[in-house]
Amino acid sequence: MWAQKTNAERPWAGLSIAVPHKARALFNVAVDAIVGNGEEILFWTDRWLDGHTVAEIAPNLFNAVQKRTAKRRTVAQALHNRSWVQDIRGARTVEVLLDYLHIWDRVDGIILHPEIPDSYNWKLTQDGSYSSKSAYAAFFLGSIKFGSWRRIWKTWAPPRCKFFIWLVFHNRVWTADRLAKRNLPHPESCPLCDQEDELVGCVFARQVWSLVLHQFGLLHLAPQSAVTRFSGWWKRSTAAVPKEARKGLNSLIILVAWEIWKHRNTCVFDNKRPSVQEVLRSISAEGGL
Repeated sequence: MWAQKTNAERPWAGLSIAVPHKARALFNVAVDAIVGNGEEILFWTDRWLDGHTVAEIAPNLFNAVQKRTAKRRTVAQALHNRSWVQDIRGARTVEVLLDYLHIWDRVDGIILHPEIPDSYNWKLTQDGSYSSKSAYAAFFLGSIKFGSWRRIWKTWAPPRCKFFIWLVFHNRVWTADRLAKRNLPHPESCPLCDQEDELVGCVFARQVWSLVLHQFGLLHLAPQSAVTRFSGWWKRSTAAVPKEARKGLNSLIILVAWEIWKHRNTCVFDNKRPSVQEVLRSISAEGGL
């Protein structure tokens, strides 16, 4: 939409392109039209009146104008001999007449500058030019951010492992308790330790974490029996190491959790016996990759 407004040389500039409603709404809010000669800015639908559109200022009047006309009438055309008055085709109700008088006062006396082309200002950047980054960020204003995103996505882990941990944080991994809530077949207890079904809560998982972290001199970070939430333990562990070591630690934690989960699934679906040594070998092999 920005290119349509600012670069008429595009080969597709004259085509009617379908735009999602939310994208159009954002564009309408983020763009101000600055009138020069008035040959490009649309009289009815562009934000050229102190950052507002005629449609916003006078909605009843706008509803009396044909949509085809509203999409084509430029400011220069509309102000020439007050041609915008001729665009009004609907019923002359009191509301329409009040809006009409209001717009008359707003546009009367506006002087165009034939030597200055119209321009557009993108309000979401300092230089007034469009950027995909600013538009993307605007869609998330007011949203609740995922606080652990850096620990997951800014690591050396492969995408499949990152996505798995992302599902863990959003409680979307099919653990036994989640299966039970939906009345689906599930193990009655943790297939690894016959107790709790957690990435850090079961005895088997804690043994794996202790052995792996001990190799890096981080045994003090190993989850203890009181730890029941994987996300909370991970956050505290990351904060306990120097900043330069956090990317490596986060990658390691993703790797170990991934291998514990895979081993748990082989025990469930392939009837294998739990083996700490087998998990450690898998961690070593996958870590090398």
